[in-house]
Amino acid sequence: MKKLKVSREFKIGFFGIAMIALLYWGVNFLKGSDIFSSSTKYYAVYDQVNGLQPASSIVIKGYKVGSISGIEYDPAVSQNVIVEFSIKSKYRIPSNSKARIFSDGFMGGKAVEIELGDSQQFLQAGDTLHSEINQDFLEVAGNEFEFLKQRANDLINEVMATLQGLNAILIDNKSNLDATFSHIASITGNLDEVVAGEKESMRQMLSNLNELTAALNAQSGRIDTLMGNMTQFSDSLRRAELPTLVAQMTMTVNTLNATLEKVNNGDGSAALLLNDRKLYESLAASSANLSALLEDIRQNPKRYINISVFGGGGRNRD
Repeated sequence: MKKLKVSREFKIGFFGIAMIALLYWGVNFLKGSDIFSSSTKYYAVYDQVNGLQPASSIVIKGYKVGSISGIEYDPAVSQNVIVEFSIKSKYRIPSNSKARIFSDGFMGGKAVEIELGDSQQFLQAGDTLHSEINQDFLEVAGNEFEFLKQRANDLINEVMATLQGLNAILIDNKSNLDATFSHIASITGNLDEVVAGEKESMRQMLSNLNELTAALNAQSGRIDTLMGNMTQFSDSLRRAELPTLVAQMTMTVNTLNATLEKVNNGDGSAALLLNDRKLYESLAASSANLSALLEDIRQNPKRYINISVFGGGGRNRD
């Protein structure tokens, strides 16, 4: 049998074709495409893709069913980003399913999760899925951090402005502050001198206070007795028939008022004595005559008194 001879050119061409096929397979493998299985193209439109890259995974319930085959953004056509999905043909997608971008891992890599709907109608090749973006923990934390950062910057700016204003005030009033501190130091020194000078007096006052406290403690029994007596007196007053006494005093005052009213109205002897002018003048004249008579008796007792030593009844002759 005659041996088949392969030319050198054929070997080089075959090797080149094999390398090109291998390179094509490798590129598609890196892009997430499986050239050995059929896939269906779908699309989704997003306002932003948050770092989604070609060859990113497409999962259903956490299981990879395809990859991102292309991302296109043309501001001249639309402000939205068009994402092309390549999903294995054996997975049928209900028409009301959603394509949600989420963070795949802690490092922030992005992927797309297909949330299957319950429609009985399925998408056809080239159809568009409803798009949705799931804001993950890191993005929320980043937004909160940006807000806190802005607030911190505002607070720092306000504090710096306040410190600058305070510094300016201190500079403008440096001489006044120096004088104030000098006065404070002088007052402190004077207080020290006063305290030092009155130290003995303060000790004596404290000693007297201690003695007073000791005396009060020694007389605590008498103080308790006094307080008890005051309590008993208070109880006695509380138990006394004060209403009866008040009623009797009221009756007495009313009787006295009635008597004074009669006197003022001219009723009775007392009223006549107080209100009769002639009687008053007569009594006054009689009192004056009686006073003159007593004075004359004092000055000339012999004129009115005759005393006989021997029992004789001789008259006193003028």
